[in-house]
Amino acid sequence: MHVLTTTATASSQGHTKVIQALGWNCDGKKLATASAASDVRVWNVESHREGKEQVLEDHKSSVEGLSWNPTNPDVLATGSADKAIRLFDLRAKKSLKIDTPDDVLNVAYSADGDYIVMSDKSENLRLVDVRSGKNKIIASAAYDKEYWVNELAWHGKDSLLMCAGRQKADAQEKGMVELIQLDWSQGGDAGSLKSVASMVAHTANCTNISIDAQGDHFATGAYDGTVCLWDAHELACLRPACTALEESVGCLSFSHDGNLIAATSEPEGR
Repeated sequence: MHVLTTTATASSQGHTKVIQALGWNCDGKKLATASAASDVRVWNVESHREGKEQVLEDHKSSVEGLSWNPTNPDVLATGSADKAIRLFDLRAKKSLKIDTPDDVLNVAYSADGDYIVMSDKSENLRLVDVRSGKNKIIASAAYDKEYWVNELAWHGKDSLLMCAGRQKADAQEKGMVELIQLDWSQGGDAGSLKSVASMVAHTANCTNISIDAQGDHFATGAYDGTVCLWDAHELACLRPACTALEESVGCLSFSHDGNLIAATSEPEGR
């Protein structure tokens, strides 16, 4: 794992299998990483000392995605191939399990911590209400005929950014970013998800997306080994943030202050 800066790179080791997801918590003191070995590790970013991480082993299969609660630096959501989302309370050292219909690939908390959006192995999006322990799916959308659905990021309160790869066999491979609108007209206990705009982001499957805490910029990564920086308001690509990765981008995340991007590289898969 590498932390990309203009002056230095810091490395940490501990997982025995490939890292599937990573993310900084809201106060910037912890970095979580999830692996194909079913474990999640929480690192103290300030110390960088190997062996001092907290290891979470509640999942029964590969952990594919994670997301920190933006309002609580000690609450972490993870999604796994065991068809479950887990909400970890690091202070209490326990987790709450939310069962889902399929293998969970990605999870993302809303800015207020009230909702989690997830994608699954069948290319579905599902919106989960986690307010006051409700923990139920209230909306869904299917993309199995159009995209390989990859990571997700909230774009304000009422929309999402989804990075994806185009599935159509007769079309040139492209990495896409899809803007998805949430419709709350049915009330807080039900809603709908609707795609309203598409942007070509990379020359290959766009696998990763991360938005800064201020909501001003987001970054995307792809199988072509590049990371691009975007204006979140104009939905316009500003510049490449990294073009030096020798393999495809495995996962990436903004730091809490938006000054750093953590990224991993890995051999091309899906």
